[in-house]
Amino acid sequence: MHFKQVGIAVIILIIFAAGFGLWASKATAPGPSGQEQSILTGSATPQGDYKYTEEAPYYAIEARYPAGRPVVEAALAASIAQFKEDGNFANLTAEDIQIQGLGPDRKYAYDAEYKTYNAPGYTSYFYTIYQDTLGAHPNGYFLTFVFDKDGNKVALGQLFPNNPNWLEELSLVVSNEVVAQMKQRTGLDDITGAVFAEGLATKEENFQNFVIDGDMLVVEIPPYQVAAYAAGSFEVRTPLKGLQ
Repeated sequence: MHFKQVGIAVIILIIFAAGFGLWASKATAPGPSGQEQSILTGSATPQGDYKYTEEAPYYAIEARYPAGRPVVEAALAASIAQFKEDGNFANLTAEDIQIQGLGPDRKYAYDAEYKTYNAPGYTSYFYTIYQDTLGAHPNGYFLTFVFDKDGNKVALGQLFPNNPNWLEELSLVVSNEVVAQMKQRTGLDDITGAVFAEGLATKEENFQNFVIDGDMLVVEIPPYQVAAYAAGSFEVRTPLKGLQ
C-alpha cells in the first residue's frame, strides 16, 4: 500500500517536473550579461554550488543544487512547489494551526542534499530529500540525475543500446542483492513476505534512481519501495559493462 502511494506521488512529481522543465528551458536562457537566469534564488556556496533557503511561519526549506544544471534546478523547484501545495500552507486556518501546534519551534520542513558521482563520460547527482510533515517519522525519497559529457540528461535505457534484455537482467541482479541484504539485516534465512516483489519487478520505474560511479552502475532504492519503512533504503552496485 505504501509503495503504491509513493509511486503515485512520484508520478505526479515527474509530471510536475516536466512542466517546470519546459519553463526551465526558457528561464535559463542567457540574459543580456551572457549568464544563465536562475530558477531558484539560491546563494553561491564556498563549495561552488548553490543553496536555496526559505523560512516561513509554518515551514522551512533548504536545498542545495549544482551550478549550471537547469534540469536539476527545475526538478527541485517542482519538488518544493509540490511540498508547499501538499502542506496547503496558504490556506491554513487558525484551527489547523492550533491542532497541529504550529509555530516557531514546530514547522514542516523540507531538506534536499545531494552527492556527486563521476565516471568516464558521465556526471551523476544523487539526491536524498526529506520532508518532515510532523507525522510519526519524516518522509524520504530519492531523485537522481545522470548527464553525459555534453550535458545531456541520460535515461537508464540509453546505457544499454546493445542489450535488449537489460531490464530483465538488472531486475534479477537487484532482486538477488536486496534479498541478500535483507537476510543480513534481519539475521533470518526465511524472509518470505518481507520483500515486496512489486518494487523489484521488471519495470524501468523501479530502477529510476541510479547513478554511475566509476565503472559501477548504482541503483538506489528508497524506503517503502521493496520493504517496510523500518528496513530502510537499499543500494545495489553492479559493473556497468556486465549489463551492456
